[in-house]
Amino acid sequence: MRIIDSLQDKISKQRKFDEALGEAIDETLTSMGAPIKNMIYFKLENSFNIQKDEIPKRIDEFTIFLNKTFGLGASLFEIRCMQSLNSKIKVNIQVTKDEYSVSEWITKGMTFEKYVCSARNNYCSP
Repeated sequence: MRIIDSLQDKISKQRKFDEALGEAIDETLTSMGAPIKNMIYFKLENSFNIQKDEIPKRIDEFTIFLNKTFGLGASLFEIRCMQSLNSKIKVNIQVTKDEYSVSEWITKGMTFEKYVCSARNNYCSP
């Protein structure tokens, strides 16, 4: 019975994490303005066949989309998403304010995909 409870708890945490990540992405897009947000979701769905609610599970493809859409500006978008996600959930990833700068982000080899993976693992671990 403990195994089932543990599995249910992990699934619940994964859902909460995915919900928080989806909200963080949506809030970051909203900060760019409704027309841009709508265009991004439209392009994501029609060009990449990714529905809005699938983004947290397909973060690698979403990252490719961001890079193709924003080029070097994708890093700024990703950092804002990371900040928003970090404010929604508490994980054991310590990030200083300086580490949110694009230069630190690039220098340390951190990617949005790696951050999301680490955050997900830390959040969902018992």
